[in-house]
Amino acid sequence: MKFSFKFRMFAALAVALMLAGTKAEAQGFGSFGLSVVSSADSMLVSNSLTYTITVTNLVGDLPDVLVSNTLPASVQFANANPGLGVSFTNYGSVMVFDISSFTANTFAQMTLTVQPTATGLITNMVVVSAPVVTNTTATSVVTLVTNLVIQADLGVAIIVPTTAVITNDLMTYGVSVTNAGPDDAPNVVLTNTLPSGVILKGNYTVVSNNLIFNLGTLTSGGSTNLQFTIQPTNAGVLNFFASVGAPGILETNTANNTASNSIVITNYLSGNLVAVTNSAQIVNLVNGLIEQSISLSNIGTNDVAAVRVVVTGLTNRLFNAVGTNSGNPFVVYTAPLAVPLATSQSVNLLLQYAPRLNFPFTNSQLQAFAVPVPNLAPPTVSSSSTNLVISRIIALANGEMLVEFPVLTNRTYTVVYSDNASFSNVMIAPPSIQTLANRVQWIDYGPPTTISLPASVNARFYRVIQNP
Repeated sequence: MKFSFKFRMFAALAVALMLAGTKAEAQGFGSFGLSVVSSADSMLVSNSLTYTITVTNLVGDLPDVLVSNTLPASVQFANANPGLGVSFTNYGSVMVFDISSFTANTFAQMTLTVQPTATGLITNMVVVSAPVVTNTTATSVVTLVTNLVIQADLGVAIIVPTTAVITNDLMTYGVSVTNAGPDDAPNVVLTNTLPSGVILKGNYTVVSNNLIFNLGTLTSGGSTNLQFTIQPTNAGVLNFFASVGAPGILETNTANNTASNSIVITNYLSGNLVAVTNSAQIVNLVNGLIEQSISLSNIGTNDVAAVRVVVTGLTNRLFNAVGTNSGNPFVVYTAPLAVPLATSQSVNLLLQYAPRLNFPFTNSQLQAFAVPVPNLAPPTVSSSSTNLVISRIIALANGEMLVEFPVLTNRTYTVVYSDNASFSNVMIAPPSIQTLANRVQWIDYGPPTTISLPASVNARFYRVIQNP
């Protein structure tokens, strides 16, 4: 009798409820929370379609809950996964999941896989009920089935930093997804696999080291870029992997559906260096920052080509920092080409702080380490816009150079420089500039942003590029 009661009760409810949805995900609330998600909102005939049904008990402890799924006539049942503590019975076009014991404020999840046999819209209706609960909860989800063959060439690439990364640095890498066409690709899914030995920054759901993103429809010729910030915790090789795909499309080139890349994480190099302040904190009225000079000295026994100065315990932001390590900002001094910082030599670096408020600071907050020479080559033409027109270049009385140029707000720009007009040995001047207005006055103050103070207006040449 229990069997026939459940089926008759569902049949009456299914006839009475005429709900329709137009999305690949539908939700209902009443005595139960109900979510139904289909694996595609459009697909080809005979491809598999999976419904994921999640039910939450909003009432109280229940001894018997039925989740009844009515399928249209144009699909065939393939299989079902009822989940833990749930049984399943197939009554032709009606699939019934029986949650025998449902604790209050818990959820049950089950999946149902079908294969469409005809084109058109198919509506899948789900009803949740219980003999001891008066109200029912119902919803439906609609999927378009078509014979149209969608052809697309999806591709994925991984872009890792080109400069050295030290253990516990925050590093950002990019994953780029493209569609070379000829058709738009719906329901594109990107899987980004994290390497082991890293801490992921940001609010993501990670499943077995995988980040899975439904990118929706990627138009022919379109692309999308995602960036991820991680903190490597150990020295060694980090291996990255990503894959892209879309259900129901004819992939014209599967060779670029996966991508891999790697980067070597290193520790600090050998060297004995010390950094101390050698000026007071001074407000620069041109840029509105607090500036303080420090002296960086090589007191070791070997020459050093590049040095990182880490600043700890700050209450003000280190404005000209180029990165962070274990949460502490740092600047990097790069010695001029073929002229490393030799034993017993020193160089002055300028630290810039915001906001424009003096603050207590001691030399114990400065830590200097030898590091590999950073890659100061400018970005390629394909990853940046055309050069900006520089409005003016002015030599300041203290030997610094002021470069003024128009910009767009809320964009980033990179200044590059060279000692010749042909820019044969061009280098970037980090960090990049984040714009808040439509014009920038950037000052070349020498190390650490450039390798030295410019000798004169005619001894250094500048360009400005807009980052993508």
